Amino acid sequence: MRNNSPHHQQRLSERKAAEWLGMSQRTLWQRRHDGLIPFIRDGRMIRYDLDDLRTYTDASRVQNEVADHA
Repeated sequence: MRNNSPHHQQRLSERKAAEWLGMSQRTLWQRRHDGLIPFIRDGRMIRYDLDDLRTYTDASRVQNEVADHA
């Protein structure tokens, strides 16, 4: 049975999360391994919450803007 709750629908597979972020799955794995991107372990599957990915991209944008003006 598939869980169709709104929160569950915002969880992306590694492939979809990497695609959404515009990076390779290997880069996503490395950033997850480095503790930069939060993830959810769903049994043996790894999922990424869309809100967490948005937070990550927002934080990256701010850091890049600060670095560009330094």
